[in-house]
Amino acid sequence: MASAGLHTELLKAYLWSEINRLVEAKRWTNRQFAKAVGKSPNSTKEWLEGNRLPDKGNLAFICAKAGADPDRSAFMDMVWDQLFSGSEFIADLDQRALYIVESVERNYGGFVKWDPSLLLGVLQTEATFMNLIAKKRDPASRMKLWKQRELRAEAFFARFTDEDGPGAELYVPASAIADLDVLTAADKARQIEHLRWVDSLPGCEVLVVPPRHLAVYPFDMFLGEGRPATGPDFVYVENRDQSRHIVQPEKIALYDQDRRHLRAIAQGIGRFLDGGLHRLAEEHPEQRLRERQLR
Repeated sequence: MASAGLHTELLKAYLWSEINRLVEAKRWTNRQFAKAVGKSPNSTKEWLEGNRLPDKGNLAFICAKAGADPDRSAFMDMVWDQLFSGSEFIADLDQRALYIVESVERNYGGFVKWDPSLLLGVLQTEATFMNLIAKKRDPASRMKLWKQRELRAEAFFARFTDEDGPGAELYVPASAIADLDVLTAADKARQIEHLRWVDSLPGCEVLVVPPRHLAVYPFDMFLGEGRPATGPDFVYVENRDQSRHIVQPEKIALYDQDRRHLRAIAQGIGRFLDGGLHRLAEEHPEQRLRERQLR
């Protein structure tokens, strides 16, 4: 089946990317990698180039020798188990299916991100995260989650350095901008400056969406854009207790309709801020109330 084949290609690309990341983190040459795992350089070269994958035992050994985080190693093990199942990849959120998203953010060529209620995770400053997103969590948990989010955002935006970098459309609801009023003046100013900075990066756009939009569900779209070593295009969505990686072209097309709708009504962050920080949100206060009630 086409769908099962595309899911297989996505999972293979993820595992290939993770193996390369582990080797890069250790700063191993291929010969050093081969020595560390007790394999021939030809075998490890095949793994690094994605020509074939290590078996399950060797994958676990690579993770152990490279010092991979236990949760990430467990997720890679789960992906390997599901790789040849021939079914759609669906994971419990506790299994950190977001690992696939974090991985492809390092090598895919195009990104579309949208949340109708909140400021996107990669756009948040620490004060925004602590006071608006995770304020109900205990301090230790909040700090751990923030450090993870901070590292992910740093890796993501480090790629937007020149014209050969990826492209991103990062959509923000006007109500999320208005919510920044609960921050201190200094924290609010830092968050706004961060949004402007992201928008200034080559190929990166921060776009503000007014109320009364039609895209009511959050999603992330990932496009290979013909870059080497990427898997198929896919959309990542989260439900209450599951995450899904949608690869069927006909289903991706439905999300692309939402993307085109958002693009048609959105306003660049610079123009929006220069035209009045809360203008769009204040025009429709009832929409802000509905969005708060849905959180």
